[in-house]
Amino acid sequence: MKIGIRQKLLSGFILIIFMFTVCCIIGLSILQKVVNTIERTRISPMVVIKASLDIKILIISIQGNMYKIILSGNTTEIDRHVTDIQRKENQAIRLLTIIQKQVLGNEGKLLALNTRILLYQYRNVRNKSIALAKSGNFNQAEFITNSEGTDKVKSLQFKLNQIGDYSSRKEKLLTEDLRKVSYHAKSTVIHTVLFCIVISLIITFSLSSSITRRLRSISTATTRMAKGDFHQFAEVKGHDELTLVASNFNIMAKVLAEMNKDLEGKVVFRTTELKETNDELNRIKNELEEKVGERTKDLEEKISELNRSQLAMLYMIEDMNDTSRKLKDTQDELIRKERLAILGEFSGNISHELRNPLGVIDSSIYYLQMRLNEKDEKIRQHLDRINNSVKSATTIIENLLNLTRMNKPDLLHYTLTELLVDCLKSCKIPETIKLMENYSESEILVKVEKEQIRMAVNNLVRNALSAMNGIGTLTIMTRETGDGEAEISFTDTGTGIDPEHYTKVFLPLFSTKAKGIGLGLSITKMIVENHNGKISVEGKPEMGAKFIIRLPVFRRTTA
Repeated sequence: MKIGIRQKLLSGFILIIFMFTVCCIIGLSILQKVVNTIERTRISPMVVIKASLDIKILIISIQGNMYKIILSGNTTEIDRHVTDIQRKENQAIRLLTIIQKQVLGNEGKLLALNTRILLYQYRNVRNKSIALAKSGNFNQAEFITNSEGTDKVKSLQFKLNQIGDYSSRKEKLLTEDLRKVSYHAKSTVIHTVLFCIVISLIITFSLSSSITRRLRSISTATTRMAKGDFHQFAEVKGHDELTLVASNFNIMAKVLAEMNKDLEGKVVFRTTELKETNDELNRIKNELEEKVGERTKDLEEKISELNRSQLAMLYMIEDMNDTSRKLKDTQDELIRKERLAILGEFSGNISHELRNPLGVIDSSIYYLQMRLNEKDEKIRQHLDRINNSVKSATTIIENLLNLTRMNKPDLLHYTLTELLVDCLKSCKIPETIKLMENYSESEILVKVEKEQIRMAVNNLVRNALSAMNGIGTLTIMTRETGDGEAEISFTDTGTGIDPEHYTKVFLPLFSTKAKGIGLGLSITKMIVENHNGKISVEGKPEMGAKFIIRLPVFRRTTA
């Protein structure tokens, strides 16, 4: 029977795949057994131990509620404690149900059942004591709680300790089983893999040895033929494709030897013709080189002129780009000034009209707070809400007026650290906000107006507190840059800012918050720029924001 190389390789490959599949199936089955053992070892005992500890805590808490009932002497307090006891008891029963489902072995389930029975017995004792307390027999209720109740609690704690100890023992036994299963799995997988490797090597060596020997004979013959020796003969043996290749090679070698003899004669004839043609080509080449030299000189002159024109065009495009950037900056500044003009006219018209009614509301709130009964807490809360809203509206009016009527600063010399410490005293920072102050150790002098800088610092702090919703960390840092500027940074851990809003956050009336009208940062930018400074913002969404103020450093001149 004639079997080709393809059939040999295919059969060997199928055999290797079959052995590999068997190895994978054995490994997966062992792995599943290990996984099941791990689940039984790590889940059930830990759940039971934790649940038993939680039940012990609940039982102690229930006993504490019983003592509170005896000591309270108030029906309302008794009802509240009874409700709390029922809630904790229901929670303990749910945890016992989990223990009964998760505990391993009949002994563990029997312990869980006895614990549930003791819990019900403790409920009866507790109900009896509660009934006596409600009827006014506190001494008898205290006696029952101290005697029968304490005994039941101790019994429950003892049973829960037994459940915990039993689960711990089970966990150790299961861990030992896991160690044995793992060792058995490792040994089985290693032996199976080694067996497959040995069989694969035997199959590969058998197939390769039957093919490489004949391929080596053909390769040697083809190498000699490539070196010019066309009188070659390959070994013809077997009944597969290599046999056919060897036969065809021998026929090809015979034909090539005859063709080589004819080609040698033709090469001599063609060499003579090629020499004559080469002489003619050299003559034509010399003529072309002379013409190319003339054309190249003309082309270089035209390229030089084109480069000069291109350079002039590049200068013109650069000037156009500078003009376009300046035009855009001017347009943005005009838009900002137009908004400020509109805000100035708007705030001047309505500030007086709004302050009068807000003053009346504020006076009315004060009068109502003086006249109200101190125990009417709900009405007082609503009045506080109205008062806070009036203060918020007044702040908005003041921000509008500050934005449009900012005076030129009256500059004085201050130490940057002392200035910031003084400004932060007027900021109301909740206790839930962690304030980190990292000031430069070296003395940095600035020339500013304190009240305007205080307003800018307050605006940035309020903005950070609003972004963090009252919970987070606010970091304030100072340093002197290398280019003669003092840098103050305010970093929060709030909601952050989208990069597309970096150029918009300082515009009047721009805000991404549900509350506020977007004036605080505009006022801050105006204050910083009036002090010949700069302000910028950095940050990413949900990763906090960082506002950076840069002010000129004041240098003392020595005589």
